[in-house]
Amino acid sequence: MSADSTRDEICVVCGKATEGNAGTAHLYHDGRRFALCCPMCVEMFQRAPARFASGEHRQTLVQQMLDEIKWRESGS
Repeated sequence: MSADSTRDEICVVCGKATEGNAGTAHLYHDGRRFALCCPMCVEMFQRAPARFASGEHRQTLVQQMLDEIKWRESGS
């Protein structure tokens, strides 16, 4: 794998550029490689890999997931 293979990647969860980010991770789903910028984004991707991989609007998806977590924590 060349150094150029990771250039211009963005985190599939938050949209942040991963170039030069020492914490960048890569996960695979259905044979495709996805860049992630931090442990929180890795966790979010692992909760719904098919949805992120399908190109679903990431801001809406992340907000739905955060709302679900808040709802569970509140005990409602």
